[in-house]
Amino acid sequence: MKGKRTFALGAAAVTAAALSATAVVGAGSASAAPPAGIPVVTVHVSGSGITLPNGNTLHAGRIIFRVTTGKGTHTLQIVRLHRGYSPQQFGSDIGKAFGGDTAAIGRVDDRATWRGGAETHPNKPGRFAVTLSAGHFFFVDQNSNSVAQVNVVGTVPDRPTIPVGGKITAFTYGFESMPSTIPADGRIYFFNHSDQPHFLEMQHVKQSTTAAMVKRALSPTSQSQPTFILRGSTSSGVNSPGFGQMLKVDVPPGKYLIACFWPDRFTGMPHAFMGMWKLIQVG
Repeated sequence: MKGKRTFALGAAAVTAAALSATAVVGAGSASAAPPAGIPVVTVHVSGSGITLPNGNTLHAGRIIFRVTTGKGTHTLQIVRLHRGYSPQQFGSDIGKAFGGDTAAIGRVDDRATWRGGAETHPNKPGRFAVTLSAGHFFFVDQNSNSVAQVNVVGTVPDRPTIPVGGKITAFTYGFESMPSTIPADGRIYFFNHSDQPHFLEMQHVKQSTTAAMVKRALSPTSQSQPTFILRGSTSSGVNSPGFGQMLKVDVPPGKYLIACFWPDRFTGMPHAFMGMWKLIQVG
């Protein structure tokens, strides 16, 4: 799964070769320590593979994933394919989807369930949490062909909730942030309350950035790099409608542009080009 970037905001793309290779794979305060009773599973991601510490079987329930890497930038994505939708079909469709093929986008939207993820850099692990029920999942890297098939077994136990310091909700073509300023170092909850998959990109921008400047930069005809981009960004994985994830945020305080670049099932355009973005404060 290889990523494509748009002025430091991202859009995922999966290759058929990556997923077809899985045929041989076996089975309090927002920044406080996670509540006792929630397992923390470290997932190491590299260009050559994705590994879990105790093999590729997990018990169902709420899990905090700690995503690490030794080199480069990687974004772990969790996806579950529906019955009759093969990894080869999915891999072919996702490539077409990010080329604007609306029929392929519809299949990827309807025949796969996206369960979130997180970005990681060397010496800066990503953290996210989701509740997984029993089934077969693919853990894929947005930035390479790395993939692992992970089997989740058992019933979902009663595990504690995870306190968060803010919530960002994705609607069909927009976002809501509560409170108006979310933590720069803490946990937030990202939830998809819409009819299409979405993911969350958070890009640090100059405090002087205006909505008009963003609108010009996100015009499909814009050819220049915007001058308002600053160092500091993070992203969630893709979440299907009705699903959400906890995301650990650790970014510089300031103004941020949040956006989603998932391709629209009706037009084929990235959602951000259709107005799915918002300027928020992080501190």
